[in-house]
Amino acid sequence: MPRLVDEKIEEYALAHSTPEHALFKELRDETYANMECPQMIAGHLVGSFLQMMIRSSGAKRIVEVGTFTGYSSMKMAEVLPEDGELITLEYDPKHADMARRYFQRCPWGDKITLMQGTALESLPQIKGPIDLSFIDADKVNYMSYYNHLVEITRPGGFIMLDNALWSGAVLEPVEESDHALARMNSLVFDDPRVHNLLLPVRDGIMIAQKHA
Repeated sequence: MPRLVDEKIEEYALAHSTPEHALFKELRDETYANMECPQMIAGHLVGSFLQMMIRSSGAKRIVEVGTFTGYSSMKMAEVLPEDGELITLEYDPKHADMARRYFQRCPWGDKITLMQGTALESLPQIKGPIDLSFIDADKVNYMSYYNHLVEITRPGGFIMLDNALWSGAVLEPVEESDHALARMNSLVFDDPRVHNLLLPVRDGIMIAQKHA
């Protein structure tokens, strides 16, 4: 799929953003060396954007759907206050095992709880209210994840969905995932429970803020 942002522009943006802890580069390198579809990792720009959202909103309780190898989980946990909590959901045992290994090594890993299994089964076990959520998992179920999370999000809290532009495939959907993301974008846009903003950051991030 084509890139939405020119590679040189993205490199320039990275070069002018606050550097990250060395452990993130190690995790990224291992992910690219050993995992199928390593591009699923959130990356420095998206991770730093999540951190900015957490800091500015004062979020303390976060839910993530789709851990992959743990990069975005660690980015978010890094800026949580000491009494903060991040619950992350992952289906694939191989991904979960690698993520746990890095959680054990990072200074803020004790803020992270990983629930392994299908997200549709794990989400009902999580009680609200939550302050912020990040969805980056199988695209077909995005709407189900969103509808559950918006219900347990506190007024003024945020739900963020990654890959909302899907390398532009939402413009003329063909594959099942294309259609699922296009429907999700329409659902959030029409949802009277939230204000929303669709940002063309990396592969697109849909941001919904629940009405206060």
